[in-house]
Amino acid sequence: MTDVAIVLETSPSVAIALRHAPLGIAIFDNQMRYLAASRQYLTDQGLPPDLSLVGRRHYEVFPEIPQYWRDCHARVLAEGVELRGDEGDRYVDRNGRVEWIRWSMAPWRADDGGVGGLVLYTEVVTAGVEARMRLEAAEARYRAVFDQAAMGVARVSGDGLFLEMNDRFCAIVRRDRDALLAGRFRDLVREEDRPAAVDQARALLDGELDSFVAERQVVSGADGTLIWIHLTISRVQSGDEPAYLVIIVSDITARKQAEFEQQHYQGQLRLLINELNHRVKNTLATVQSMAAQTLKTERDPETAFQKFEARLMGLSQVHDVLTRESWHGADLGDVAERALAPFTEAAGRMHIDGPPVWLAPNGALTMALIFHELATNALKYGALSTAAGSVSLTWTYDAQTRTLALTWTETGGPPVTPPTRRGFGSRLIERSLRGELKGAASMDYRPEGLVCAMRASLSDPVEPLAPTVPQT
Repeated sequence: MTDVAIVLETSPSVAIALRHAPLGIAIFDNQMRYLAASRQYLTDQGLPPDLSLVGRRHYEVFPEIPQYWRDCHARVLAEGVELRGDEGDRYVDRNGRVEWIRWSMAPWRADDGGVGGLVLYTEVVTAGVEARMRLEAAEARYRAVFDQAAMGVARVSGDGLFLEMNDRFCAIVRRDRDALLAGRFRDLVREEDRPAAVDQARALLDGELDSFVAERQVVSGADGTLIWIHLTISRVQSGDEPAYLVIIVSDITARKQAEFEQQHYQGQLRLLINELNHRVKNTLATVQSMAAQTLKTERDPETAFQKFEARLMGLSQVHDVLTRESWHGADLGDVAERALAPFTEAAGRMHIDGPPVWLAPNGALTMALIFHELATNALKYGALSTAAGSVSLTWTYDAQTRTLALTWTETGGPPVTPPTRRGFGSRLIERSLRGELKGAASMDYRPEGLVCAMRASLSDPVEPLAPTVPQT
């Protein structure tokens, strides 16, 4: 009989304490035969609590014991070392049930100092391990969603400090992760928007709002570039932990630019419609005026018809200039001559002088529209409304600054008085110069005739297309 068996047999209190211990405890001799086992050990293994295993080999009772544990038993018995598995090891019993067991084993020694066997301590920790695994899986899923989300995601503490953010968030705001973690979310908000942003964050943290959605400009990158983002902020409260904010952002700069361009084009379309209405009226007035003047000064019907037809053809050429949007460009002198040709009643009434200036298509269209408007007004009210009147159009061009200065001067017409209100024509001239050519116009209503000074900036130097060489 072993020393441990003698102790258990002669000390009933020790045997009772062992049997009722709250842990799984089994004592073996050096052949891995059972000397004693606690009730908890038996029930953990799915055995009756009063079953006696004394004298039976461990591996006969549990043939499914994995080789890893068998090797641990052999090492403890051979080397006298203590071994343990604090994290818990997976164990599949004879019925296929999976359990997680935390264990430790230590040798017990006989009176002669030799290893007489080992004591095995076991604890079923399946519930805890499975809960930990579920938590780890949930954290892994959260991390996968957080890190791989197509939108920028960040967590911000109640005082505005960044807690974490994914790579997409860093990419959208063009900031390094370390730099973001060292700062606050308010650093991304424009200074003029910060008071409203602080109020919204306070309302979220106080529970007045569950979430907040907005489209806002924020500061992107160290250079302070402004971008548009779609912003969703939600409050998260977990137990007694301090509430924090989850911020989800997406870059909508391209969409905003498209919206702004669409609004610009819609405005341009409305302007074009108004201009078209105005142009139709002016064209009819011009045709009527040309017809009246032609018939008044020419008694011969055939000659009057020829002059009237020539003027109509000149007017048609102006409309060609205004509609050829795919045109590469035009020389300013050519634009002026074609735009003003229909309004000259005889040679010498229109003086055009200036250096060669090549205009881009939009600039050519704009200048043709302005010349047409000035000439129409001159024909209706100014110098061209009388036979003695004349118009001088001159310009200078600074190639270094690409600044174009033009002067329209009327003389010989009826006395001029300043208008009581600005008409559509004046507004059109000023708006066209300001919008397309980044310039300005000023009207000087002198008694002897109108003087219109115009300035335009040609943003990009343009040159006429080289002539096409035919291939042979």
